[in-house]
Amino acid sequence: MALLALAAALPLVIVGAFALGSVRLPLGGIVDVLASRLGLVAARPLDPTTETILWVVRVPRVLLAAMVGGGLAVVGAVLQAVFRNPIADSGLLGVSSGAALGAVLAVKLGLATTIFFALPLAAFAGAMAAVALVYALAHSLGRATLHGLLLTGLTISALASAVTSMLLVATEEYRVKVVLFWLAGGLDGRSWPHVQAAVLLILPAAALLAVFARPLDVLSLGDEEAASLGVRVHLTRLGLLALASLITGTATAIAGSVPFVGLIAPHALRPLVGSLARYLLPASFLGGAILVVIADLAARTLNEQMDLPLGSLTALVGAPYFLVALRGSERRA
Repeated sequence: MALLALAAALPLVIVGAFALGSVRLPLGGIVDVLASRLGLVAARPLDPTTETILWVVRVPRVLLAAMVGGGLAVVGAVLQAVFRNPIADSGLLGVSSGAALGAVLAVKLGLATTIFFALPLAAFAGAMAAVALVYALAHSLGRATLHGLLLTGLTISALASAVTSMLLVATEEYRVKVVLFWLAGGLDGRSWPHVQAAVLLILPAAALLAVFARPLDVLSLGDEEAASLGVRVHLTRLGLLALASLITGTATAIAGSVPFVGLIAPHALRPLVGSLARYLLPASFLGGAILVVIADLAARTLNEQMDLPLGSLTALVGAPYFLVALRGSERRA
């Protein structure tokens, strides 16, 4: 029932986000146009201005918000199972900071303006390096504990942020403002090529993570139990982390830093759908997509003069939620 409710809510939220904004579009006209694109009805044509706003601005931005939010939520659910930690998240484990460092390095070297896929690939490389370092350090002294994992992730995140700051200082002034706005998170100015990149990288990686739902559940039992059940623990774990890094790197390259999505969605949905990955992963994707679409809608409607940073809005919600989750985890421990 929870999955059905989420699957029904996401299209409604997306269509509502198509209509709302600094310029409100007719909801009935949007529904007619979308239905005609699906071959269901013959639509009444919209006026040229409305048509341009809908297909050039709104549709790619809202679809990107849904894919970025869904991907980051799935990554959060996967990392929580891999590290056996219910409050693990790509931002807390340094993955997002590593991805941001890789993307900023691509901007600094001028690759982002000459090669379209240079930004997501550089972000993926940074995310993979960060998660590999966190994984190695957290397990160097044995089983990764809550405090050890969080402290290791914070350390790697601080290191990546320090290098990012050094790159920004050494970057040409005309590029700094662009990079800073990108680091704050947002989807302003994104277009159909960004949608294509998300479709090619985020959706297949999320689907592959869903395919590995059973090994993911076995890994959450512990290394010895997983090995006794025939799972190749280290190879499977590295494969899952690589897919998670690909999603995080692509999402960060497209939308900048959008923190806490991977913490809020799985943690809020786990009491409704349980901890089994075959239910939690699709529920997290739907819930994360809804969350970021609503956050992006708030980012472009709360202030009439400018778009608010998407990452700041998710952090305003996620930081208090994380404190509550951490308090509950410590109480149970």
